[in-house]
Amino acid sequence: MVLLPHKVRILSGRAVRTCPSDATKIRRVPSDNQSMMHMFRRISARRKVEGLIREGVGLTECRWPAPRNERETLTLQGEITEWVRGSMGGMRKPYGINHVALALACRDSQGNIVLSNALGVARPDTYWGDEGERRIAGFLGDVEAVPISRRQEVVGALLSLGDLAFALHEAKAA
Repeated sequence: MVLLPHKVRILSGRAVRTCPSDATKIRRVPSDNQSMMHMFRRISARRKVEGLIREGVGLTECRWPAPRNERETLTLQGEITEWVRGSMGGMRKPYGINHVALALACRDSQGNIVLSNALGVARPDTYWGDEGERRIAGFLGDVEAVPISRRQEVVGALLSLGDLAFALHEAKAA
């Protein structure tokens, strides 16, 4: 039920004016402003997700020596593909959320990143098929463009969005 403000009669000399009762009050946004609350919930959820990722929730990492020739590149492509598939097998899939995000990088001997590629968010079947192998091969093709003297290791990070959703649900229930 919404109450409308009553009108108040203000005497000004001889004339009588009718003004809203809140004409002299400062208008304030109610504390339950849904658009503002939505923004705070979104910021809060983002902070929770960032915190969980920093803690390593849903994150699997691996590193390999950088390939020096084409044969090593093909071998590494198979190793990365197997690692991704094996890691996905142990991930939670709450509410049907089974998406993963894969990022690969190449580092030099000092640990500086000389090449990186985020392969985006995808469903696991992407990496069980030819598309995933093409994505990984594309990254390794870029690695071949880096001078051999600057290639030390290849690093992979796989993020399970299902594990993140599970952890967020656990935190909410606690």
